[in-house]
Amino acid sequence: MPGIIGAALLSFALSFDDFIITNFNSGAVSTFPKFIYTAAAKGVPAQANVLASIVFVGALLLVIIVQVVRINKQKRLSRV
Repeated sequence: MPGIIGAALLSFALSFDDFIITNFNSGAVSTFPKFIYTAAAKGVPAQANVLASIVFVGALLLVIIVQVVRINKQKRLSRV
């Protein structure tokens, strides 16, 4: 649990830092972090929900695949 809390705090800090740097350096260009920030005042846009869902499902699938491969490898090694 401490690792999960630490990872959550680190990811928040890095995301916040990315937004601050983007906000100061982008000028008149509308980047994705700025788009999300301005859209959050009006409500979360559907594009943000879709992108977050894709990233979440992709990460979940990656973890599941790695775990299945690890379990299969352990089973093969334990038979020998």
